[in-house]
Amino acid sequence: MNKRLRKKKRVGEFKELGFELRAGLRPGLVGVELDAFLDRLIDVVEARKLGFGGGAGRDDEIDGVVTRMGRGSATEDDRAALAAFLASDDAVVRHEIGALRDAWYGRD
Repeated sequence: MNKRLRKKKRVGEFKELGFELRAGLRPGLVGVELDAFLDRLIDVVEARKLGFGGGAGRDDEIDGVVTRMGRGSATEDDRAALAAFLASDDAVVRHEIGALRDAWYGRD
């Protein structure tokens, strides 16, 4: 596959990495409190030039994928920053941060 096609398909040296994020929230977190937590999460994500695709479910949990905005990959530092934020926020009772993996094709 030529370089132009590898870039277009985001494979080889153009592979982009992201990671999964899952957090259990304090039971009963709704309304203004939930909105405030989501605003804090978005602030951390956007400050690192990342994007979060996912959302909050009915089971007091958020679940999604974090990737770099535009071209590029999320990094181990990004994973650590999000893990530190989730560990320190009082709205979060548990969290999981997945390993870096191919953001387009789901491969490691």
